[in-house]
Amino acid sequence: MSLLNAVERACTRLAPFGWRDLLLLHGLDIASGTLREELARPLQINRTLPGFEDFSVSAMRGIEPGRPADSLLFHAFASPNVSTNIRGEALTEFPTAAEIEQVLNYVYGAVPPSLESFGDQQLAIAVFAYEYRPQPETVHRRQADLCFSRAGVARVGTATALYDPQRRGFLPFVEGQPSQMRVIPARYGAFIAAKHVGQPEQFGPMNAQPIDKDLEFWVPLHKLFDGDECLAGMDLRVQLENYQINEKIGQIHRRFRGTGWQEPDILNPPFVITQGLCHWADVDTFAPGLLVPDAKKTLVELAYYQGRPLSFMMPPNSGGLIHGRHRVHDDGSVEDLNELENVDAFVNAGGYRALHYQDAMADGWVRAHCPQLMLESIAAYSIIGAPDFFPLCGQRELKAWSSDPEVFPCPTPPCPEVWHTRVNPLCDVRFYINQSLAGHYFSPEDRGVTAIISHPQPSTTPHASPSVACAQRQSWLPDFASGVFGPGWEVGRGLVDAPFTNVLCGYQLASPFTEDARICAALGSYWPGVAPDSTRTFEPRSVSVTVIPLTDSETGQRGSPGWDGRSGPALIEVEGRSVVQYEAYEYSDYTRAALAGQLSLAMTGQTSTEQYHQRVLGMRRAYQAVGAGSDKEHRKLWPLLSFYQVDIPDDAFEAAQQQANYRLEGDVQYYGLYKRGVITTPTNNFKLRYVEIEQQVQLYMSQDALLIREDGGPWRKVDERL
Repeated sequence: MSLLNAVERACTRLAPFGWRDLLLLHGLDIASGTLREELARPLQINRTLPGFEDFSVSAMRGIEPGRPADSLLFHAFASPNVSTNIRGEALTEFPTAAEIEQVLNYVYGAVPPSLESFGDQQLAIAVFAYEYRPQPETVHRRQADLCFSRAGVARVGTATALYDPQRRGFLPFVEGQPSQMRVIPARYGAFIAAKHVGQPEQFGPMNAQPIDKDLEFWVPLHKLFDGDECLAGMDLRVQLENYQINEKIGQIHRRFRGTGWQEPDILNPPFVITQGLCHWADVDTFAPGLLVPDAKKTLVELAYYQGRPLSFMMPPNSGGLIHGRHRVHDDGSVEDLNELENVDAFVNAGGYRALHYQDAMADGWVRAHCPQLMLESIAAYSIIGAPDFFPLCGQRELKAWSSDPEVFPCPTPPCPEVWHTRVNPLCDVRFYINQSLAGHYFSPEDRGVTAIISHPQPSTTPHASPSVACAQRQSWLPDFASGVFGPGWEVGRGLVDAPFTNVLCGYQLASPFTEDARICAALGSYWPGVAPDSTRTFEPRSVSVTVIPLTDSETGQRGSPGWDGRSGPALIEVEGRSVVQYEAYEYSDYTRAALAGQLSLAMTGQTSTEQYHQRVLGMRRAYQAVGAGSDKEHRKLWPLLSFYQVDIPDDAFEAAQQQANYRLEGDVQYYGLYKRGVITTPTNNFKLRYVEIEQQVQLYMSQDALLIREDGGPWRKVDERL
C-alpha cells in the first residue's frame, strides 16, 4: 500500500465522524477524490479554532513536504488539543497511533528527497524517541512541534499498555483497579541525522546549557521507513533492534564482598536479565517503533536461580539500597524481619542470608539497520524506568516554575529552598552513557544523548506564543524524567568501580527500586514530579519536612489504604491527652508492599500540574501562617496532620466562614498542623510512635485568603502581608 493510500484510508474512516467538517473550516477537504492535490494546495488556516491556536503561523497546506509542524493534516491528527468538532462537542473517533505515523511518513515521503540533497554534512542513521507536542512543551515554544531525543523513557507496570486516542498517548491507570498500573511505552524511529554543535535558535537543545555551544548533537533531518517513497531512487528496508539489560543484582555482588556469589554465577539470570523485559508493539496497530515494557504480575518479584529462591549474605552498611528484610534460616524457613524490634540496626549490621527480589527496570539501546544506506548507525539510549506517580507533571516544567522569581521572589539571597533537593530534568543532564552496554555504541564524547531537540527551524523570527494546554498524557521524553541522582529514579549515575563518574547507568539504582522509593518519598519527595511526598505519613524526623502534601485519602487516613498501602497519622487519646499516632518509618517496607500489590498511583496520578503547584504553594503558606515560613529547622517542629480538598457543602467549613465573617472564593483546601512535642514508643507496640501535641492550628485556604484557628479558638482571617 502506498503512503497516499494509507492516508486516504485514514481520512475516509474519520471523515464521517466530524473530521471532514472540522478541516473544511480551514479549506481542506479530506474526502476529496484527488487527495494528493488537495493536500498540496494553499489553504486559509483558521487559528482561532480550538486545538489549532498553536499551529505554525507560516503553514498554509494540508501537507508541507518534509515539515511535519507545517502540515495541517498531521497537526490535526497528532495534536492532543484537537479534540472537538465544529459545534465544540467532543469528537467521538480519533486517529489511531498507526494512522498518525502513516500521515507522518507521508509528510516526509510526499516529495522524497535524495540523499545528495542533504549536502556535505556529516550524516548518519540515528534513532530518536519522538513526540508531537503542544507549543508550551516544545524546544522553542513558538508553535506545536515534533520533539526528539536520543533517550527514551518507558516505565514498568503490572498491566498492559492502553492507548488513549483522544490524548494521542498513554496513561498508567487501570479503571476499577487502583492497585494496578499500566506499563508506559516509548516510541522510537530512525532518521537521517547530521552532527552539529548546539544551536539554540535553530534546533536547540531545549533549555540550552552553557556547555552546549561546544557539544555535538545529532539533529534529525528526515524520517526513514520501508519502501521506495522515502528517498528518491532508493527502495529502503529499515529495521529497529533493541537491547535491554537489568544487572542490578549482579552488580551488588561486584560491589560488596562476602555475599556468597561471584562469577560465573553472576553472569546468569537473575543476576543479569536481558529477556522478558520488553517487546515491540503490534505494527498494524501502532506502526513500527513502539517499545513496550512487559507487564509483570507485581512490580517486584522474588528472584530465582537454578529453580530455587535466590538468597545471599546480606552485606553490612548497604545504604538501604538492597532489600534484606526477609531472612533465610538454615532450615529454609523465611523470617520477616519487619516483625523484629530495631530492624534497621539488624539489617545495617548484615551477616545473615536474605532473599533477593528483582524488578523489571532496565537500560540499553535501540539501533536501526538499513542495508541500502552506507551510513553509520547511531544508537538511542533506552530506559525502562520506575512508575511515575505524577504522570501529568514534568520535571522540566517544575524546574522552570520553581525558578520563576515572580512565583518565588527572593529579594535578598540566600533564597529559601523550594524542594528538599534541586529539581533537574534528565534532558538538562550532559552525561555520557555506560560504555559497557553490549555493542559499546556510546562514547565519552557523546554527552548530548538525553537532550531534547527539534528539526532545524526554517525561521528563527520570534512571534507571540499562544496560550494552549499541555498534553494530558505520560511523556516518554527525558524532560519527564529526573536528572537528580541519589541514586536516581529512572536511571542512576556512576559505575560500580567509579560511583561518582558523570555517566548514566541503570544498575546504580536500588535493588529493587522500591528500596530507594521508600527512602526518598519520605524525604519530602526527593524527586518532585515522579515520587510522592510521604513525609507526613511517618513520625516527625530531623531529615525532612513536607513539601508536596498528599491528601488524607492518598495517605490512607480516610479508611482505605494510602498510595503505599499504609495508614497515615491518626489523632488518638492516650491517658487523657491527645497524641498523634504514627506507623513508624523504621517498619515501613515498600518492597513488601509491592509484592502484595499495595502500591498505587490511581489517586496521585490524577494531580494536574496546576494542582501540584497549588499544593507546593499552599504548604509554604501554611508554614508561613504558623510562623515557620522561611526557617527549615522551624518547619520541622510543625508536622502536617491533615490535608484535603474541601467539598461543598461542608458544615465545618461553613461554620468557620461565618465565625470569621469572611467567605473564601474558588477552590479551598484544609490544612491541619500541630507543633510537636516528645516522641515515644508505646510499650505494647514497638511499630508505633506517639507524638505529643504542644499546639494545634487549623487552616482553610483559598488562592486569595486564609482562615485560621489555633487550639480550638475562634476562626479568623489571616493578614498574609505581615
